[in-house]
Amino acid sequence: MHNARAESTTVQHLQIKAPKICLVLSGGGARGFAHIGVLKQLEAMHIPIDCIAGTSMGAVVGGLYAAGLPATEIEKRLASLKLNDIALDRVDRRQLPQSVREEDEQYPLGATLGLSANGVKLPAGVVQASQFQELLQNWTAHLPPDINFDNLPIPFRAVATDLETGKMVVFNKGSLHKAVRASMAAPGVFAPIEIDGKLLSDGGLVRNLPVDIARNMGADIIIAVNIGTPLMPRDQLQTLFNVSQQMVNILTEQNVNVQKGLLRPEDVLIEPQLGNIGFMDFDRSKEATAIGEKATQNIAAKLVALQLPDHLHTATQQLRLNPQLPPLRIGFVDIETNGAIPESDIRRQLSIKVGTMYDAEEINRKLAILNNAREFDSINHELVQRGDEYGIRINATGRNWGPHFLRFGLSLSSGFEGAGGYRLQVGHRRPWLTAGGLEWRNDIEFGNMINLRTELRQPLFEREGMYAAPYLAYNENTLNYYKDGVRLAEYTLRSEKAGVDLAFRIGEQSVLGEARVGVNFNSYSVRPKLGGLLINNLDGSQSNGNLPSADLQQVGIKTSVIIDQLSDPSFPREGYKFDSSLFVGLNSPKKTYQELSLNTIWAKSVNNHSVNLKLSAAGLFQNDAQIRGIGSMLGGFQKLSAYQPDQFSGNYMLYGSATYLLRAVNFEMAGQSLFLGTSLEAGNTWNTSKEITAASLRKSMSLFAGFNSFIGPIYLGFAFGQNGARNIFFQLGRQ
Repeated sequence: MHNARAESTTVQHLQIKAPKICLVLSGGGARGFAHIGVLKQLEAMHIPIDCIAGTSMGAVVGGLYAAGLPATEIEKRLASLKLNDIALDRVDRRQLPQSVREEDEQYPLGATLGLSANGVKLPAGVVQASQFQELLQNWTAHLPPDINFDNLPIPFRAVATDLETGKMVVFNKGSLHKAVRASMAAPGVFAPIEIDGKLLSDGGLVRNLPVDIARNMGADIIIAVNIGTPLMPRDQLQTLFNVSQQMVNILTEQNVNVQKGLLRPEDVLIEPQLGNIGFMDFDRSKEATAIGEKATQNIAAKLVALQLPDHLHTATQQLRLNPQLPPLRIGFVDIETNGAIPESDIRRQLSIKVGTMYDAEEINRKLAILNNAREFDSINHELVQRGDEYGIRINATGRNWGPHFLRFGLSLSSGFEGAGGYRLQVGHRRPWLTAGGLEWRNDIEFGNMINLRTELRQPLFEREGMYAAPYLAYNENTLNYYKDGVRLAEYTLRSEKAGVDLAFRIGEQSVLGEARVGVNFNSYSVRPKLGGLLINNLDGSQSNGNLPSADLQQVGIKTSVIIDQLSDPSFPREGYKFDSSLFVGLNSPKKTYQELSLNTIWAKSVNNHSVNLKLSAAGLFQNDAQIRGIGSMLGGFQKLSAYQPDQFSGNYMLYGSATYLLRAVNFEMAGQSLFLGTSLEAGNTWNTSKEITAASLRKSMSLFAGFNSFIGPIYLGFAFGQNGARNIFFQLGRQ
């Protein structure tokens, strides 16, 4: 007992007489993981930290440390995450609603554009950082919602910039995770955030190394860690993005140099040599941490004077404040929204019950589902206190840069014989035409084909449940006619379709897929365009014959099911996909018409090696004469790659392939990869069921390189088949 009192007296004496040591952590994106290494080494040396001031990534690491998480715990938690995906709000494709998956595949070009009477707009930031904010909130959920940062285990300050005034904003109280989120909102990368009526962005614009802030906190000695991004050389200043980033870096370096000038001889400056680790290189976190640790070890001689003996360091740690919220019951749920989605709809989907225990992670899980539907710029929650009662406030920021939204896609293909095509796709979406959630969708493709489709989607009961979808579609396409591998003619196929579908979502928010059933009207017209037939007459002479024309109209019931759990639509490494449809004609018995199709894909990977298996089958059952172009077609990349696009057509189709993919280069930051692949394929088309035999299957083998670029998948390769068939192909986007 006497020893404990003596130790307590010694600690109190140290707290009064010992210098106050403040840690200053600069911004620098992913380079800021060096801060974890610095903290680990300071802990190992028993260097006391009495206060922390941080900016951007320095605020992230410093804020978590100040909240009571040891450096090793921060490192452990971050190591278990896919940091690139979280930092850039990338979501596993298998967790997205089916409609979002389809749009991403069809329209990969650039960001969504907003269109209104005031012109074209883009979202405020490339990334909303929703996942990062949720993560910070989950890890600091033990803190009171409006805490004074001086009452944290280590007093803390975070620095942000007011975008309207350009002035510095220093957070010393409030929600810790929101203060950190504001401090890290790098311009042009992460969207700004509004707090207390101010639109806030990255603090690095005004104070990337906040030495003066730490001094104002009463620091006698400052340990400053500067990991700022170095300026780029001239040869890298060839793009608009790099030039813009260089301008930000110049401004940042200027205020860093001013702050470094405020350091005194007794202060310590640590500048880890991070080399070419970039602002967005989150996949290099372990490397940056190790560099920070080594940089601290290199100046250990100067830090030794600040060490505490082991027993005093332990006692000092135990004296720190450690505010902890008790288990809380939710007393109320408030929803603040500025978008088109009604408050009642948000409340119903979240289903947060008053009286239940507060669980930040569970609420954020529900919010993530709404975020994945991309109907909000952001939607998050706060724990708020009214008197003695705690409750939840939902902050929903709508996509107010619309109300119309445009997306774009591009498709190019070229084969060995010059056969190919090009298409530009434009998608228009107008959500929330009514309070009931009516959405208008338009899809346009033009190039060597024309494809127009307009559809309304009206939820019938709950908005995320089933919906009715009346639609109109028009297609005009040029098809090649081959005989014995020789292209003889071109046809024009024109189709008009109309119908009303009833759609059912499979899985929560259709994360598994979708099923449809509806009444459809189809009208087909086939007309010759170029070329002709050479007819051998009975007398041995030859004459030109006209290509046949045909028309078909059908009314029927169509059902379809799609379940899509592929990790990537073009280069899947994991998952499966099942896609089938059945059309049954309701015309008179003399004109029966049935069409069935089935497509399946399965993918599995081990490290950088992947195997894809694909099986497709289709049958068109009709008693009319064959109408070319209405049945199934094969030919082109991954549809018998050694042959020309749509070289084979018929009422029946069977196709299977096995593809091996080697992920040769993984651009982790961009979420893109370069693949080398080879495939074995077999398949054919037939006009009658009697013709279907295993011996009639055509075979093909291909070698190719593929890249899932930001403008869509790109393929370049060579394929060869039976009887000298061969093809060199290039393809961008969907075939």
